[in-house]
Amino acid sequence: MYRLILLFMFIGLTSCGQTPEEQKMIDEIKRKQDSMMNTPEMKEMMKTVKEQEKLYEEEKNNKSKEENTTSKSNSNDDWYWKNTMASENDRFDDWSNGDTDIMMTYRMKPGQQKPKTLKIGTITSDGDILFDLPDNVLTQTELEERQNILFYDIQDQSSLNYSNGKTGILANASLFVMKGGKQIGTLTSGNSERVTLNLVHQSALYSGDEGYLIYWAYVNDDCAIVANEDWKGDVRRDGTNTIEVKTNVTYELNFKKGWNLVKVEVIGKYPLDHERGIEMSWFKNHRHTIINNRPNDSKYYFRSYPNY
Repeated sequence: MYRLILLFMFIGLTSCGQTPEEQKMIDEIKRKQDSMMNTPEMKEMMKTVKEQEKLYEEEKNNKSKEENTTSKSNSNDDWYWKNTMASENDRFDDWSNGDTDIMMTYRMKPGQQKPKTLKIGTITSDGDILFDLPDNVLTQTELEERQNILFYDIQDQSSLNYSNGKTGILANASLFVMKGGKQIGTLTSGNSERVTLNLVHQSALYSGDEGYLIYWAYVNDDCAIVANEDWKGDVRRDGTNTIEVKTNVTYELNFKKGWNLVKVEVIGKYPLDHERGIEMSWFKNHRHTIINNRPNDSKYYFRSYPNY
């Protein structure tokens, strides 16, 4: 209490003119104040105040970071572009991985440690994407084998009709990119960073982000896969509400002997209401067709492995 009285007296006296006696008193109060500020109790109190101020600033900064992270995650854009680059005119402008090989992979057999591969192109040290498809390819499996289905978007797989189903096929929707025998990433092609990732992951296969993916398939002889399935049911994704949808999936894959370019289109979508406001949807239509050439708006997407 005595210290508080001295402090108030000091404030009152310094707010107006002083007589010599008052100045002497002020000097005495200053001396006592300095002495008070240097006591162990006061030093401990000031230390506590500084620590509380530091904690407050840290909490404020963390809150700001969380708000920024939430804002970004709501759009999903960061996730789709993570470790990803897109080509322009069949070239990666920011390529820094040197000369690499573009590889297709065969299905692994029991006891294999890594899959057998087939080189079908290169990415040069300048970032140019070059394909050199071999004339003759050793296929491993038959067209009608269920394990060869790349996209499990048909609810009733028995509705897939095969022509010359015993024909051998090799097809990868996502290609390996390898350097020195080590896989450093994957390569896909299409017109959307979202679709080219969604369609090669079963957990995101039903997403309604619109666009297309294209990929190469080799067959030993002329053959076909044809289907047209309408489906109606209740669907949801993690964190979303349940809604009723009507979907249609068509396969019109009339393969010719040798290499074929396959296009998978996502057309139309049902928006889903997510509990955290994240943009999610369910597809309306999938179209699987054979095309003659890569569309003009198609790009290549390289997704590097984080630890490379």
